[in-house]
Amino acid sequence: MKKIFPLLIGVMLLGSLNSCDWVRSVLGMPTSKELKEKQEQLIKDSIEKAAAEQEAARLEQLYLDSLAQVEAQKKVLKRYHVVLGSFIMDNNARRMMQSIEKDGYEPIRIEFKNGYSVISAYQTNSLPDAYNRMYKMFTLDITPYDVWVYDTNQNLHF
Repeated sequence: MKKIFPLLIGVMLLGSLNSCDWVRSVLGMPTSKELKEKQEQLIKDSIEKAAAEQEAARLEQLYLDSLAQVEAQKKVLKRYHVVLGSFIMDNNARRMMQSIEKDGYEPIRIEFKNGYSVISAYQTNSLPDAYNRMYKMFTLDITPYDVWVYDTNQNLHF
């Protein structure tokens, strides 16, 4: 019994010394608090990485969609356009399109690389036809003085 008594006292003292964390700190190992903080940081980093990857994928998809849209618009465009105006303000371009539609035309809005939009009232693949239509449009009340024929081979658009 005398041999068990010191052993019991030793076990009780070790148990009162906050057991695992104290032993870990003495041995230079990370404590449970440090391990928990590290685990939380890893979770936070993985969430941020997943969000960044998702955002990058979304932006790439938007870019691919816009390229596909531009290519589709290029295929639809005819070579020559009778342009009735060039606008930087969106509402002015919309007003011009509405007034042209009232006269029975089907206007197309072409975006230029410099930020301007031109309103094409007539589209054709024949240059003489485009000039004839341009001269006919001068007789309309909606036609401004700066009507011209735009050739899409100039690549000023998109």
